[in-house]
Amino acid sequence: MGCVVAGDSISNMAGEMSRREKGAEWWRQRALLFAGGAALLAAGVIILTQLSPTRSSLLFWLCMASAAFGVALAVLGLVIRSARALAVLRLIVINAVVLAVLLGVVEGTCRLAGVDFNAFGGGGRTDSREDYPLCFREPDEPLGEVYFKRTGGVEWTGRPLSQILALRHGIDIAYRDEPELTLRYNKEGFRNPPGLKDWEVVVAGDSFTETGYLPEETIFTSVAAARSGLRIKNLGLCNTGPFTHVEYLKHFGAAPSCKIAVLAFFEGNDINDAVVEMRDRETFRTTGVRPYRQLGPQTSFLKAVYQRAKTRVHFAEKRTYRNATLTAGGKELPITLQPPPMPPDPQTLSPERKQLIAQFLDEWRDAVQKQGMTPWLLYLPINNRTYHGLWHAEPNLEEEAKSWVPNELPSMIQTLCLERSIAFVDAYPALRAAAEQGTLVYNPIFDTHLNAEGSRLVGEVLATALRNHAAKSD
Repeated sequence: MGCVVAGDSISNMAGEMSRREKGAEWWRQRALLFAGGAALLAAGVIILTQLSPTRSSLLFWLCMASAAFGVALAVLGLVIRSARALAVLRLIVINAVVLAVLLGVVEGTCRLAGVDFNAFGGGGRTDSREDYPLCFREPDEPLGEVYFKRTGGVEWTGRPLSQILALRHGIDIAYRDEPELTLRYNKEGFRNPPGLKDWEVVVAGDSFTETGYLPEETIFTSVAAARSGLRIKNLGLCNTGPFTHVEYLKHFGAAPSCKIAVLAFFEGNDINDAVVEMRDRETFRTTGVRPYRQLGPQTSFLKAVYQRAKTRVHFAEKRTYRNATLTAGGKELPITLQPPPMPPDPQTLSPERKQLIAQFLDEWRDAVQKQGMTPWLLYLPINNRTYHGLWHAEPNLEEEAKSWVPNELPSMIQTLCLERSIAFVDAYPALRAAAEQGTLVYNPIFDTHLNAEGSRLVGEVLATALRNHAAKSD
């Protein structure tokens, strides 16, 4: 009897060892698959949560693919029983690890050696900003404490509105007849004739003043010069705000004959731009750190590969940018109303924001008067204000833009100007009168800057103000 019990115990122990060995073998065949799957899943999830790429970006889909492959690898490890199939999967994972190590070695070597991938291929660049028309690229040459200007002496030829719409995957046909345009910037980085040595008036502003999608003769400063008989210097550049415009005046505005300096204030974003500029300036004055926009050497091999792939693979869906229809003068015209954020209502402006507006007006006045000039402000409205009540919304119009009604911001700015002896010129009445006749005065689709007709009207408004000022002076 005892022998039988001992035999059973030995048999049970052998069976237990066999099950353990089988379990260990099962994990040995699959551990690498589970580890690789977990790594791929973790990499995809971490990048998605940390960088939050959009669904239209290549990075988003690479992360999704990484996570999906990771899950698939783990699932295959669970369900596959064939030793040969498991061996093939392990070999794939091992090769992937070897490839990752090799890429890591190449990446580290390139970084240590300082290899600049911006100098290779694709026209000698990997900077995707160069795909954009010049007038839509933010200036990146440092100026003053925290400001920027465009590099001088540059030139660009193309169809800017058509190109920017295509880059944003628009299907609207608004610019199919747009003629080719050559943009030229003088040695200072602005759209002025190279022979301009003296001027009576200088105008500083943002993209509404640069108007880099229009021929030089149709810019409102050129129209005003032709109508008034005065020489006018244009200091307009996109992606700039009022404090930058003060800096432009200090560096490039003075001339023997210049007596009037005009701040072209665009209500759509100049206040928000001023917030950013003031924040950067305060940071610089307290820490000595200033923002930079110019690209340094690009020494990452992996980033270079990704940038090349990104230029060839697109996931963004085509879309229409028409979000309203202008109905005036017996016409129905497709348009894009400017998206939020909308111009702030003075009734809801914080004390800090009001103080900021007063500050850039003070700095404009002081800088102008220091150079012996008279300060002016030209108020440029968004198309939502100019077209208000003349349009009906399309389903894709943002709710904030749909519900926005013209507020008293122009009156507030005018009052602040008058308190500071800054002459106030309002472009809204002329633009509104034309809109009521069914005339488009802004680019119709996607881009909401002044079109040639709107620029002409603003130029005539400024010319009339200059002529009236001259008549009073006489």
